[in-house]
Amino acid sequence: MLPRPFTYHRPTSLDEAVTLMARHVDDVSPYAGGTELLLAMKMHFADYEHLVDLKRISELRAVKRNGGTLSIGALATHAAIAADAAIQGSLPALAGLCGSIANARVRAAGTIGGNLCFAEPRADPPVLLAALDAQLCLISARGERHVAASQFITGALETVRAPDEILLRIDIPLTARSTRYERVVHGHRTVAGAAAVIAQDAHAAPRVWLGCVATHPVALPNAEAHVAANPGVLDNALTQAIASDIARLDIADDEDASADYRRHLATTVAIRAITATVEQEERA
Repeated sequence: MLPRPFTYHRPTSLDEAVTLMARHVDDVSPYAGGTELLLAMKMHFADYEHLVDLKRISELRAVKRNGGTLSIGALATHAAIAADAAIQGSLPALAGLCGSIANARVRAAGTIGGNLCFAEPRADPPVLLAALDAQLCLISARGERHVAASQFITGALETVRAPDEILLRIDIPLTARSTRYERVVHGHRTVAGAAAVIAQDAHAAPRVWLGCVATHPVALPNAEAHVAANPGVLDNALTQAIASDIARLDIADDEDASADYRRHLATTVAIRAITATVEQEERA
């Protein structure tokens, strides 16, 4: 199938892109890698009268370290993130994840910002970014605003991004001492993924997030509380804490796995992620 006719805009500056988004706010979408958006339009799951192509705005691809924060431009591709020396050194878990997403074509064209904004429930980066306490910077004609990555996705293909907003960058505080992302993949799709982060500050609570099983990433508060109260302890009580968190989630059967099997996998990847961070702590 072909998408319905649309007007294609190619701004060369961020100001021009913001103006176009405001002018066509009733029926417009920013366009980055297009690996998901164009497929959705071809299948008529999504239709827009205007696409604003952001690829000629080089500042949206920048990766910078500013003190204790790593900033990744929304148009940075998965392949570029995987190969970036600053990200490899500061956040190897993110570099490794982006280097294993889907296939080489998707990694070369797909962007971190597009992945977040499309909000596909089986996407991996939103889970890890939520666990890392990342902040997303969005811009519109009204100015900039910041949204926690953990609050950005609200449901399947739904985010808090306003129709006229463009995602500028992802700001990640470099406060993690140990980080791990674990997943189980069926084909090119993740069936369950979990991220665990232990902060450098001993008083900061650990973060454990689960994704790819429900409509959006979720925190596992009982697991976090257990890890905080029993640092380095991997026991049956941890498994029970994780299972109690997962039991509250609305998980449906689909073509890849039954709900019960996905709950089992979710528990498994969460345990693996936490175990890996504990092992990192022991080696440090």
